[in-house]
Amino acid sequence: MKRVQGWPAKLYLAATLGLACLLLATSGCGPDRTLHTLTGKVTLGGKPYNRLIIYFRPIGKAVNEYNLGVGETDATGTLQLRSTAGDGLNRGKYRVSFSCVQVRGQVVDPEKKIDNDRGIEYDELVPEKYANADESPVEFEIKPGSNVFEFDIPTR
Repeated sequence: MKRVQGWPAKLYLAATLGLACLLLATSGCGPDRTLHTLTGKVTLGGKPYNRLIIYFRPIGKAVNEYNLGVGETDATGTLQLRSTAGDGLNRGKYRVSFSCVQVRGQVVDPEKKIDNDRGIEYDELVPEKYANADESPVEFEIKPGSNVFEFDIPTR
């Protein structure tokens, strides 16, 4: 029996084929690491709010660091979104939900940030229909390249 670098030829061939099969089997199992940027504008009842929070969750896929997104608006309603992996999300369909809170008993000034001190009670301004991460009717598809998401959350 011929030896290749100290191994019998059949054992060397089996090890090489086994390694090749392992590499092929695992090459498609990991998450897609390609991120596509998402920007846009989100308003609530036609008004922009500083720190209106937007969540993107994948539809029909397991959540991972490349497809779970969160963003927030500035005082003009301009949105910037990130995933745990960086700026943007994997391509695919997403359910979008929202949150915008105000200190109970105070009117939110869209130009002012709210401090998150303990003991302060908040009211959610976004209707439950759009705040619920599992049931929000808003869907958006991330496509290769840059994506623009514009949405006015109805208040009624």
